[in-house]
Amino acid sequence: IYSLLFWCSSFHILQYWLGYIHRRSNNMMAENRDYNALVHDINLEDITSSEQNENILRLLRNGDTDWSNRLYILEDEFDGDNDEFIVGAGDDLGWLGYFIGISQVLKALYIEYLPEEGERVDALMRGVTHNRGDQGFEKFGYFLRKNNALTRLIFEGFHVDAESGHYIAMALEQCRNSSLRSFELDQTNISVEGFAEIAEALRTQSQLEDLDLGRNNNIGMDGCVALGNTLTRWEASNLKCLVLSRNNIDDLGLQALVEGMAQCRNLEELNLSNNRSITAAGLRSISSLLLQSESCSLTELMLYHINFCDEGAIALADGLRGNKSLRGLAFHPTLAGITDVGWSAFSKLLCDTSSINNTYLSNHTIERIGDSPSYANPPDIRQYIAWNKDERIDATICKILRAHDHFDVKPFFQWKLKFLPLMIAWFERAHGNESEQLLENRKLSSMYDFVRGMPMSSRRRSRKRRFDGESK
Repeated sequence: IYSLLFWCSSFHILQYWLGYIHRRSNNMMAENRDYNALVHDINLEDITSSEQNENILRLLRNGDTDWSNRLYILEDEFDGDNDEFIVGAGDDLGWLGYFIGISQVLKALYIEYLPEEGERVDALMRGVTHNRGDQGFEKFGYFLRKNNALTRLIFEGFHVDAESGHYIAMALEQCRNSSLRSFELDQTNISVEGFAEIAEALRTQSQLEDLDLGRNNNIGMDGCVALGNTLTRWEASNLKCLVLSRNNIDDLGLQALVEGMAQCRNLEELNLSNNRSITAAGLRSISSLLLQSESCSLTELMLYHINFCDEGAIALADGLRGNKSLRGLAFHPTLAGITDVGWSAFSKLLCDTSSINNTYLSNHTIERIGDSPSYANPPDIRQYIAWNKDERIDATICKILRAHDHFDVKPFFQWKLKFLPLMIAWFERAHGNESEQLLENRKLSSMYDFVRGMPMSSRRRSRKRRFDGESK
């Protein structure tokens, strides 16, 4: 038995060392491999660990367009599609890199896993750059310059150390590829220094439409300043979506970012969720510099898992007065720390009942405050939001009719009888916002009050003119 165990153990050790020697020899060969000379004779089955991976290399090599033209580099299978390259021990990543590098049809590259062995990562990048002499990500920019089809570049779910961050930054600086539309650095636990360098390198990528830097990246104050400066330099920014969730951003960091965000006049979505150090002070900077900007195009602002309390709610409500673009203000009502005071500020934003004019000037465009569904919202907030969302009615007219039982027509006497047809036309527009009988009664009542008030006003003016004449 002991002899059997010894030989089994020795066999496994031998297998391990043979595998190590095989991988090491492949990596050493990859360092001086002439891919262009060998590509015509290479057997894809010999350099891959599975039939799926072999097929992916074939699609890339042949420039086949009859697939998604997206490539996911993964550790484990996700949904089994033919665009998933599951990295195994038998995969020669140098050849994978080479076929990625020569591809003219690859539109999206998702790097969600890289093996821990640095030699294999180096081999991948050398393959991408056709073995141009440098290691790691250092010459990745060559690939970005040459590929005119790539629209998405994603690094997700693996650690990017300071050196790799430096090389990614170098690659972005070299990239002048106007086809790149989306860049994601997601769950990489990158260092503060590495992120700041990448953020500064992004200044050459003003054509980007989606920038996802969320979830467990260590942005830090230096990163916020660098990214804010980059956004400010994008004179003709195409950015539509910016994700900065779960990055330990605080008020000072947010203030450093907001000025740059305000320059992104096409920005539609901003996700700041899970930055739990943000308070009302940071939200005031968003309100004053972003939401109140005449060029604001933001439609969705996400603030999940931020305890901004009543002061934050008031700051947001103040910022949204007069804003015509925002459709969704997303947060968890039960986790935001809002009391009746904060909800009252949102209620006044949606329908200020202090006067008809203030009701008219209320916000009638926002369609979500809080979470969806909105069960945790107070009833009046839910009702106002429902009117804003209902395309069958005019939310402005509906709020005015419901908030004001009697219309004070005195402020319109200065228009004299010119106002009467305008009043009738307004009530005609109000059809469908209230019952026909009630609406007709209110129209006749308002017309009566207006006509009845006109002679009294005229007599007062006549008496004043007569008094002035006698004095003269």
